[in-house]
Amino acid sequence: MVTRSDVARRAGTSTAVVSYVVNDGPRPVATETRQRVLDAIAALGYRPNRVAQSLRGQRSRVLGLIVPDISNPFYAELARVIENCADLSGYTLVLGNSEQDAQRELRYVRTFLDRQVDGLFLISGSSSDELTALFSEIAIPFILLDRRLNYAPNAFLLATDSFAGAVTATRHLLSLGHTDIAALCGPVRVPSERARGYAHAMADAGLKPVLHHSQEYDRQSSYELARIMLAAPERPSAIFATYDLAGISILRAAADLGLKTPADLAVVAYDNILEGQYTVPRLTTVAQPTEELGSSATRHLIGLVEGDIEVKFGMEFIVPRLIIRESCGGSRA
Repeated sequence: MVTRSDVARRAGTSTAVVSYVVNDGPRPVATETRQRVLDAIAALGYRPNRVAQSLRGQRSRVLGLIVPDISNPFYAELARVIENCADLSGYTLVLGNSEQDAQRELRYVRTFLDRQVDGLFLISGSSSDELTALFSEIAIPFILLDRRLNYAPNAFLLATDSFAGAVTATRHLLSLGHTDIAALCGPVRVPSERARGYAHAMADAGLKPVLHHSQEYDRQSSYELARIMLAAPERPSAIFATYDLAGISILRAAADLGLKTPADLAVVAYDNILEGQYTVPRLTTVAQPTEELGSSATRHLIGLVEGDIEVKFGMEFIVPRLIIRESCGGSRA
């Protein structure tokens, strides 16, 4: 078996320097020396004994991430960003997919705690008093991401300002001259800041909010609901979709019903997943800064794990931005 001493001999350095490179610290290593060590590791096929390292350091160097639906491109991309950032800091990420199920979500939290992860990211997909109560018992650092569901005073939430983003999207449609603007939202069982933002912007303009809720956060149920909305005798002239998968489904439903977007229907959605850049027409959307959200959350959680930053509670929001593409068209004036 290849040892750290073998790597040190091949790289012409000490075993301590090899340790600093493998663990990314605690002391800096010159770029040229680091490269020699990395080349030696690659040539010899050296694999650090992570179990022994965790026993010595009392850390597993493993982080847990629970998402509500990994098939949603937004959550898949966010998981990718978090995993890459964790890997650069010498941590492994394990993933749990709750499928929007409260009990499954709770089981994942308990399983990760039993497996002694060092820290936990949670994107909650369901409201659960039991999960909220569990927060007070979690002895490791944890961060809530993206959604306010299950938020508790002893938790820290990092998210984009979904309420403000929805207000911006709705007001953009209003500025184009639309007054009959409907919203296609996710399941009614999941409270939505985006739905609240839409309703606020409509009420602020003296208009009645009209909210429609899909059965699930997926393409099929969103498509079926969009067809019902667009086949109605008094269909809306514009739709705000609270997630991009719904926006894409609306474009498909409109095309299948012979409607032209944006001439017959303006569409604005939320998330800025990659698929929205390749629809016809391209989808106007509120962009979540996935890189900033994922990297900030990872740095914060690792900082808590390693004791580099103080624990804080409360909410921190990142400002989203509207990306205007062809699906909302120009002014109707």
